[in-house]
Amino acid sequence: MSSAPDDERPRRFPLWGALALPVGAVFGPLVGIFGGALFGIPGIGAAIGAGLGIGIGLALLAAAIVVASSGDE
Repeated sequence: MSSAPDDERPRRFPLWGALALPVGAVFGPLVGIFGGALFGIPGIGAAIGAGLGIGIGLALLAAAIVVASSGDE
């Protein structure tokens, strides 16, 4: 009959944190291909875009871990 206080509710991992790495890995190379095509080398642009996309995705994933561990959403 007793209800659980708000402190005992299960914490959820943010959806944006779970999607950050896969989305960065997909959209980074796509943006890089177009950026590289402007300079005439789409392959190098794709490689740079993939690196940037994964790096930004990892940074957002780390931020989501901090948000989930603090309990504030």
